Amino acid sequence: MQSVSFGGIDAISQISRIAPALALPAFMPTKVQVLNPESLANMDFTKVPHWASNAPEKIKFNLSFNKTNPNSLAFAERRAGELVRSIDEATRQSIRNIITDSFANQVSPQITAMRIKNIIGLHPKWAEAVVEFEKRETARLIKAGVTETKAVKTAQGSAAAYADRLKKARATTIARTEIQIAQNQGRYEGWKQAADAGYVDPASTKTWITAKDERTCDICGPLDGETVPWLGIFSVGLEAPVVHPNCRCTMVINPPQIASL
Repeated sequence: MQSVSFGGIDAISQISRIAPALALPAFMPTKVQVLNPESLANMDFTKVPHWASNAPEKIKFNLSFNKTNPNSLAFAERRAGELVRSIDEATRQSIRNIITDSFANQVSPQITAMRIKNIIGLHPKWAEAVVEFEKRETARLIKAGVTETKAVKTAQGSAAAYADRLKKARATTIARTEIQIAQNQGRYEGWKQAADAGYVDPASTKTWITAKDERTCDICGPLDGETVPWLGIFSVGLEAPVVHPNCRCTMVINPPQIASL
């Protein structure tokens, strides 16, 4: 199951190729045929000579688990940015490219957020908040005795700084949400591929995992531990997390329970 989650169908295929060599009867030692029993009559058999050893040859294999799930990378290339609102198609494609690069080159969410921050604006609600902030700040300064010209200039600077903070917050939300979606959907796609190839039992299930701390929301908290058939739908109407912006939820696949004999 871990091979499917972290390495995708390619990793599980590698395991299947070397598995027969690790299983019985191929791994059973063979008997040594003694051709000179007379000369062995006085040997100390507590110390078996090297030439008489029947230890099987060591099996060697190389299996690489790429830190980036290839299915997550493919999902990011296709879908990243679709949930971002109030941006034009050019900006959406730019976000998609940045998210794809974060998977392909192992870029941290922090750096990804800063890159997104430089290409996006504010959605209408936050843009309106910045304008209102500037108006209130101008009025406050004038009331405090500052000249109108200076008040306007100072308020504009404060509003620009406020807008920059909002841009950073929005970019961080986009980066976290899009990366989490790509990771979860990529792993789920790997499970489906493994099932099609016969590596996942159709009776398997999947369980919703919620991050548990002071930031856990009322939506995600009750979902923790919810288990459904692995191709089923969770109670929130999704095949896999994420359920809202900044959602940190994920899921695991569970093999079917083995009945007691």
